[in-house]
Amino acid sequence: MDRITALRARRAGIIEQMEAIVASVPEGGDMTVEQTAAFDALRAQDDAVAAQITQAEDLERRRAAAARPLAPLPGVTQPAATVPAAPAEKGLTFARMTRTIAAAGGIPHVAMQIAEANGDSGLFANQNMGSGVAGGFLVPEDVSTEVIEMLRPLSVVTAMGPRVVPMPNGNLTTNRRASGATFTYGGEQQDIKATGVSFGQVKLSAKKLSGLIPISNDLLRSASTAVDRMIRDDALADAAQIQDRFFLRGSGTDFAPKGLRWQTLGTAFETTHVLTMTGSPDLAKVTNDLGRMELALGKANVVFTGAHWVMAPRVAMYLTNLRDGNGNLAFPEMQDGQLRRKPVHITTEVPDNLGAGTESEIMLVHPAHVLVGEHMGIEIAMSTEAAYKDASGNMQAAFSRDETILRMIMQHDIGLRHLPAVAVLTGVTWGA
Repeated sequence: MDRITALRARRAGIIEQMEAIVASVPEGGDMTVEQTAAFDALRAQDDAVAAQITQAEDLERRRAAAARPLAPLPGVTQPAATVPAAPAEKGLTFARMTRTIAAAGGIPHVAMQIAEANGDSGLFANQNMGSGVAGGFLVPEDVSTEVIEMLRPLSVVTAMGPRVVPMPNGNLTTNRRASGATFTYGGEQQDIKATGVSFGQVKLSAKKLSGLIPISNDLLRSASTAVDRMIRDDALADAAQIQDRFFLRGSGTDFAPKGLRWQTLGTAFETTHVLTMTGSPDLAKVTNDLGRMELALGKANVVFTGAHWVMAPRVAMYLTNLRDGNGNLAFPEMQDGQLRRKPVHITTEVPDNLGAGTESEIMLVHPAHVLVGEHMGIEIAMSTEAAYKDASGNMQAAFSRDETILRMIMQHDIGLRHLPAVAVLTGVTWGA
């Protein structure tokens, strides 16, 4: 197995050299004679190493098939082999992989050897590994699915069930129809009026979401499910919070997504779908304002019965406790996470200190018209020597603090297939 690992590492180095030669060729130009000769020589080396890997892997399979257990000595009972049980909870495989890479000092092939020694030979199966600047990095294509599945229930936007589409090249452009053809009835030999169909586009480009999580090496040295759970929960909670912050209310820059709150800004739907709360709220006005939001979607041919509410905790508590003139709860379904037969998502990422300091906002979003583009898997980098800034902005050194720094990177963007799929009620002082 060590020979196979060494051959794979050698092949990766050869391919990197080939890629460097290709990258050095000017766009639209051809390789020089020297570059062509060097590329052909590297290709021959790669073919030879690939053949050696195939032979070594075939030998490993044959050796395993021919292996026979040793006969036990008389009077000696052989202990049963112990293999770590697979974690029952989702996300623990991701955390166990992270901890193993940290224990290996960020060196991929050492991490594989540690996993095999601990009975986790399949931990890094079918994964893509290489070495990075700050340490080893891992793009766990299989495990990333598991982690993202857990991230979605934590994130309000992704918990609504938007359309998730891949962006293999880091960007995606989708055409959307802005207006349709108009058909009319007419009589015999009357001209048929021609009406055009106009189109728009929704463009997604990968925005990088990244974060650093310092982890005590004392914890990483402990092969415990509790430690795996802590690593997983820290990574998920931090990523979900920031993702929601920008998916909901991000102003939109070259490096950050434009949130659902601002998608209609500067469009014809800004005046119809960005509404203002009716002053001096009471039950009748609250009910009317909620109906106005639903009507905004309905008048744009968006089926509002499939929409979801997004609101701050203060607003949700107000609606939960609101009573009619007889003392009955006005919206008893709020206790079951529903409002007017639509799911309610509560998040602190919708502020309640806007305007004069007491205003909040409510969103009504139809997730079928929300596009979330995802690029690559989750990239993990580990380092025991890197410096980092803590929450107070003070520089810390992982080496002197006996810590391992986990860096997690995801790339994604958000947009709307149809702009009128989001209605916003602003200036909400309910519960203030």
